Amino acid sequence: MTDASWARTYTLTVPTEKAARAVADRLAERGHLLTAVRIVDHFSFEPGNFWYGKPSMRPEFSGWWDVFSVVLDDQVMDDAEKAAVADLARESGGISGGAGSGHRDTVLQIFNRTGLVHELTPSQAARRRPAPMPVAAAGELPPGPPLESRPAPDLRGELIAVTECCAGDGGDGAGTGDLLGDLFNAAMHQGTCYPHTAGMVPVFVELAADDRLGDRYRGWVLMDLFLIASVGRRDLASMADTLRALGKPAVEAPEAVAAREAVTAAVPGLLDRWEEASEHERFLLAALAAACSMPAPDLGTIRDNAVGTTREATIRLIDELAEGTLRADAEQRALGVLMKDLGSELG
Repeated sequence: MTDASWARTYTLTVPTEKAARAVADRLAERGHLLTAVRIVDHFSFEPGNFWYGKPSMRPEFSGWWDVFSVVLDDQVMDDAEKAAVADLARESGGISGGAGSGHRDTVLQIFNRTGLVHELTPSQAARRRPAPMPVAAAGELPPGPPLESRPAPDLRGELIAVTECCAGDGGDGAGTGDLLGDLFNAAMHQGTCYPHTAGMVPVFVELAADDRLGDRYRGWVLMDLFLIASVGRRDLASMADTLRALGKPAVEAPEAVAAREAVTAAVPGLLDRWEEASEHERFLLAALAAACSMPAPDLGTIRDNAVGTTREATIRLIDELAEGTLRADAEQRALGVLMKDLGSELG
């Protein structure tokens, strides 16, 4: 019997009640302690409930069924189980709503048992849990050496450059980082692309080419341009299961296409800085160019320094994106991976 103090919760959405009950059976077979099934928006049909008669929050899933489950485990989150649940959702024509975690007693207390299908004892659940898959030992790769940067210029010069582009006065004691954050939020609030996003690209491009910025803030701006150029394809990757389940085509949103094209048009001008750019700037420029399916002038030095380090895979990914050798779905996922890699380099 497990003595886990933590529990994990999973949610799946599938097309029919029959599929939902079959999924609940499979989850119970995997040792999920509790499983319940309810039609989507169940409580909006229940007189007296707060949600009764209210508009659906998920109208695209009208008539579909949700499956809810709980797993007891010492691990706060288990990637292997998340992947297995997502696979089960796809096999059933549905989607995984993700996973959550919390203290065991709290999760068990608040789990809604309406539509309960299976309730195992902790000992039954523990016996059914799959054994952990052995992981082959792998050699640890050392991190790449720090990317060489130019000394930061005058801090006031950086602040003036950003306030000029933001058409503001830098009041209320806002620093350079705060202003850049506000600028990105105006263009891509919470990472979402809008019809006006493309029109703001020239502001970021002007900043990226401004010699008053040091590598730290220039890196932020180049990362912002990467996010703008790749947002539509990254969204497609995150929505792939939902689009497939709903039978919708995987088409990049028009505003995201416009934003990507605006960045793509500016990349050649930014690459003109290559000879004078530091290694840090070149690394980010190469990633930005790759997001726009353009090769950088020369990655040789960075690539040579990355051999045998954790950065080697990142450089290889930049090359593959720039060369256009990836399938569309692989490219969409790769842009998300590269985004995380760039974030780790920015610190």
